[in-house]
Amino acid sequence: MSYSKSDPKFPGVIKTLDDRLVESGTITVSQENKSVEFRGEFVPLYNRGEHLKIVRTQDGVEVISYTGEVYLSSPQMLRIVSITEEMLPGARSVFLYDVDLPAKLQAELTRPPKGKFGLFHRKPQPHEEVLDVRVHAVSLRQIKFTTEELLDETQPLLLSLEEPRLQKVQLTINHMIDLGQSKRGYKCSIASIDAASRSNLESYISYLSTQNSSFR
Repeated sequence: MSYSKSDPKFPGVIKTLDDRLVESGTITVSQENKSVEFRGEFVPLYNRGEHLKIVRTQDGVEVISYTGEVYLSSPQMLRIVSITEEMLPGARSVFLYDVDLPAKLQAELTRPPKGKFGLFHRKPQPHEEVLDVRVHAVSLRQIKFTTEELLDETQPLLLSLEEPRLQKVQLTINHMIDLGQSKRGYKCSIASIDAASRSNLESYISYLSTQNSSFR
């Protein structure tokens, strides 16, 4: 799932300041009101001005912590204001951060033979090419890119970037989307990455997480 500042609702929990779990439910983040609202089947009552933590979760992983003061409290809803937001370590592996980066992709392509009669006498043979692609989302686990080429979804791919500096990161295609006008989007898992590239990717995603605060 991509990181978004404007998702209307997502899973979350109430926690005390010392990280004791109180209740699970759904949360809504309002940039306009600079507040976070929690709703659940049973919400304990709190005094106005009391400090609490509401944590957004994704796939069971805690990803963003919102600490603030209680503004409204009822058995079904809790709203906190004066928010301090913290991106948690789990966000870097779960969220796909939107980007727009040029990249090189090493892949095997199968093209029809050239020549008037070549199609009838020779079978198309796969050969390796280096393609120009656009990367549109990254996480520590996944990368999304677009290309005009139709790729064999069973083949491994090698992706390289200048910034962040990534060298021949091996990808496995999970999903392909036909975007029309000969453009296709591919969502891939990172199958193998060297230590230097992983360090560069971690630093880059850490930077992206600081740029995506809901209350900046």
